[in-house]
Amino acid sequence: MTVDKGWNTLSDNVHKAVRSLEKKNATHVEAFFISSQTTEVAVRNSEILTQNRVYDSGVGFRVVVAGNKVGFACTNDMTEKGVLKAGEKAFSIARVSSEVPNFALPEASQFPKVNGLYDHEVAETTVEDALDTAKRAVDTAEDLDQRVTVKDGRIFFASSRRGIVNTLGVDLEEMETKAGIYLGGSGEQNSEVTGSCYDLALSRKADIHPEKVGKNLAERIVRMFKPKPSKTLQCQVIFGPEAVSYQICDVLVDALKGENVITARSAWTRKRGHAVTSENLTITDNAVLENGFASRSFDDEGCPSQNTTLVRNGKLEGFIHDAASAKALGTRNTGNASRFAGGFEMVHMIIGNGYRAKPEIYPSNIVIQHGSRTKEELVSDMGEGVLVESMAGFVQGGSGVISAQLSNAFLVKNGEVQYPIKSGMVSGVGFDWLKQVTCVGKDVKQFQNAFVPSLLVENVKVIGS
Repeated sequence: MTVDKGWNTLSDNVHKAVRSLEKKNATHVEAFFISSQTTEVAVRNSEILTQNRVYDSGVGFRVVVAGNKVGFACTNDMTEKGVLKAGEKAFSIARVSSEVPNFALPEASQFPKVNGLYDHEVAETTVEDALDTAKRAVDTAEDLDQRVTVKDGRIFFASSRRGIVNTLGVDLEEMETKAGIYLGGSGEQNSEVTGSCYDLALSRKADIHPEKVGKNLAERIVRMFKPKPSKTLQCQVIFGPEAVSYQICDVLVDALKGENVITARSAWTRKRGHAVTSENLTITDNAVLENGFASRSFDDEGCPSQNTTLVRNGKLEGFIHDAASAKALGTRNTGNASRFAGGFEMVHMIIGNGYRAKPEIYPSNIVIQHGSRTKEELVSDMGEGVLVESMAGFVQGGSGVISAQLSNAFLVKNGEVQYPIKSGMVSGVGFDWLKQVTCVGKDVKQFQNAFVPSLLVENVKVIGS
């Protein structure tokens, strides 16, 4: 079975259902449909725990009736009757729903060709291939140093075909592939056990470099032996790409969502044209980035993708929008409707709920323009400070407050890494940190929705243990 099998039948049934709902006097109808194949392997305590291949197909309808009332329903029953039943259920829900102010759908328009979205080798990857990839990663990590144990991991190869049709003339489809590896582990010598470390690689192509991920993981674990408590410091901090991609990008996304501007929840509401970050930062949302993990020709409402400049040399130039937020604010739709999944299960988070989810505003590839200096060069210029590779904690929505445990961090003195920090924390306001960036590294790494380098930030509070 492949994502192409049954696609024409699914597409025909979706189009029939849309036409049928139009005859019921629906104001607008949208159908998002997808067929996917995912080959997945899980690792637990150095062993292959599970391996399987999962197929999924389905359609989600949004139906609008008079008064801007919107209903949503979905199904994985791909028969003509099953698809029509889901559409009619969305219609029935819409009739008893409350008004959705400024609801909108995009109209048909030309969309760009984005290179690097599909690799046939990913689609043709077998379970045996995925098992081999997992074994290579685990063996590399544990062979590099006998103290290292791979505790958990996920390897996946996914191919999918998605389509969108609405009553405003949008009728699009696109094929894509994604592959990824996540590997986590710890080290043990004598009676000492390190904290958990991880590494990952995400790609549109089949070669996800398992040996490199395994080597990186092992080296990170070995660096974590013999941690020491640190005193509380107000100092320079280098946030590595992992830390930037999570907490710091969460601060950015919360401020840049159009829906948060509408409700004035965004800290950057009414700050367009003003300095909101250090002049060292230029930030874009680039959905047409070649080989970008979240790149696409059109978003999950059918709006053409684009490269949107959000912050240029510290000044706010714009926000990210879907059709509804763009209409509400009288601005251009940036093509940022996304049917992504929440939660922390890696594969489902990356592949998303697809047809089971209504679209939300979310970035494609948040890109922080890289600088010219390596992370090692940034470290060499520090007097006393901290290098934070990763941290565990959440961002407080709206305020941008971050209070996070240092899961992989090191004290730096006189330009040299001294030792890993034991049980420290970092605390502050993400918006302040963005204003205090004095240098941007060139060590860019690809994450699910971000393509980011290291950042050197002044005057950050590091709380000792």
